[in-house]
Amino acid sequence: MVPMRMLRVTLVLMAMLTELYANETTQDFISKYNKYNTVCRGIGYERKNCKGRYHGVIAFHARTSSTLQNLGSYAVVVFGKVTLNSGSAYNGNTGIFTAPTDGIYSFTWTILTKMGSYFNTQIVINGNIVGYNYVDGKAGSAQYEASSTTAVIRMKKKDKVWIRANSGEAKYAYKEWSSFSGFQL
Repeated sequence: MVPMRMLRVTLVLMAMLTELYANETTQDFISKYNKYNTVCRGIGYERKNCKGRYHGVIAFHARTSSTLQNLGSYAVVVFGKVTLNSGSAYNGNTGIFTAPTDGIYSFTWTILTKMGSYFNTQIVINGNIVGYNYVDGKAGSAQYEASSTTAVIRMKKKDKVWIRANSGEAKYAYKEWSSFSGFQL
C-alpha cells in the first residue's frame, strides 16, 4: 500500500511542477493547488498547518494550581494549571473536558495527599460515573500517598468528562502534584 501511495504522490508532484513552470495567473495556480490538495487528502495524507502540527490532535495535561481541601460532595476537581491543550477541549477554569469529535479517549488522573489525609475522586461522563481513584494517606506509613487511575471512554461530540470529589471524601490534595490528562486514541 505504501509504494502505491508514493507513486501517486510522485505523480501529483510531477504534475504540479510541470504546471508551475507554465505561464498562468495567480487564480489558475490557486485553483490547481486546491485540486491537488483535494487529491492528496483523498489518498490519506493529512494537512499540516504552518507550524508543522497536524490538525485534529486532541490532547491535554493540567495540574492543580492550588492545594485542594475539604471539597464538597461531587464538587468538580479543577486542574487549573494547563500545560498542554491541543484542540482546546479542556477548560482549566471549569475542569471540564468537552469532546470536539466522536471517538475513544484515554484519561488519567493522579492525586497526591499527605499522611493522615485522603482524597477520593470519580471520573464521570455527562454526570455518569465511569471510574474511581482512591488515595488514603491514613493507611500507609509514608509521608505522602499517591494514586493514579486511567479510564478509556467512548465519547460523542460535545460529551463532557470531569473529575469530581467522591461523596464527602476529598480532604486534601497537594498543589501541582495532582494532575489530569487525556487524549483521543
